[in-house]
Amino acid sequence: MTIIFGTCIQKYTKIWLQTDVLIIDEISMINAETFDLLHRLGCKIRKCKDELFGGIQVIVCGDFYQLKPIVGNYAFQSSIWKQYIVKVLNLTTCFRQKDDLQFFNVLNELRLGQVSADSIEYLTKRHFIDEDSINDEYTRLFFRNLSVQFYNHKKMKDIKYKEFTFYSKDVIRDPKATALFRIPQVLTVKVNAIVMLIKNINVEEGLCNGAIGKVIQIENDEVWILMNNREIKIEAVNEDILDNVHSTIASRVGIPLQLAFSLTVHKAQGSTMKK
Repeated sequence: MTIIFGTCIQKYTKIWLQTDVLIIDEISMINAETFDLLHRLGCKIRKCKDELFGGIQVIVCGDFYQLKPIVGNYAFQSSIWKQYIVKVLNLTTCFRQKDDLQFFNVLNELRLGQVSADSIEYLTKRHFIDEDSINDEYTRLFFRNLSVQFYNHKKMKDIKYKEFTFYSKDVIRDPKATALFRIPQVLTVKVNAIVMLIKNINVEEGLCNGAIGKVIQIENDEVWILMNNREIKIEAVNEDILDNVHSTIASRVGIPLQLAFSLTVHKAQGSTMKK
């Protein structure tokens, strides 16, 4: 990655110095080591060692009963957290499952690890014992990327329609840079494949990163998907990779979709899936 050190440091130092309030969401997925590192960085830049993050008001949101960090300890296990995070507000009103109190109560029991017999019976009604009983439109969740890849490959083989492959076009301006694109370099899809948008197209209309749909038609350089009972045309879009001074070091033009017969639990964290 190309870094112009003087400009980069000056720019981000200015951001740290001008920040009054920092809000960190999904705090359960940030490990203790990262939390401590941010504190030390803030203290050094702001030249203040006696306040959290060098004097920035820090508001963290999330649920430590949910996913833990991929590596390391929970943030609340850090020495800095124990020293400075002294006020905790417990939110009790549910909005996502407000129209289904039974489902909400089951989720809350699972969250606490205290599942009643009624909840077990409720969940058992949704238990499938063989693959043939599972609707293909329901997204399966796995813990590891390898399991996701295997399952997606298997479900694609089961579809009898013709296979189409789309190749992205890359422009690498800095050959030394490591470009991690969201858009896949190669996308192979069929009609009836379950796919997920991996780039915001139109947030107001629900065409955002993480939205799931079903392929209904493929033609030329376009993939039509059925999403929220609407037929949506997905075309190739541009994705830029920027360096630390916001200069474009690489670009990719491709179809912003990935297979979504299954996803990892971490990828699905925070999502609402109807199926």
